Amino acid sequence: MSDDPFHEAVEALRAIGMYVEPTGDDLSLWLVNGEEMSDAGLLKLAALLGLVSGSATIQ
Repeated sequence: MSDDPFHEAVEALRAIGMYVEPTGDDLSLWLVNGEEMSDAGLLKLAALLGLVSGSATIQ
């Protein structure tokens, strides 16, 4: 596993068949199955799906 939580979340989402790519050079915005989301949103999605460990409280 990577020490980078974003890389871990991206790889986990891709492993379940989701399309995940950065929107450009700015790695704070991602395209996930056609939906643009922030890096925080990407981590939240992966945590909510149980793919990565996340905070006990996801806001």
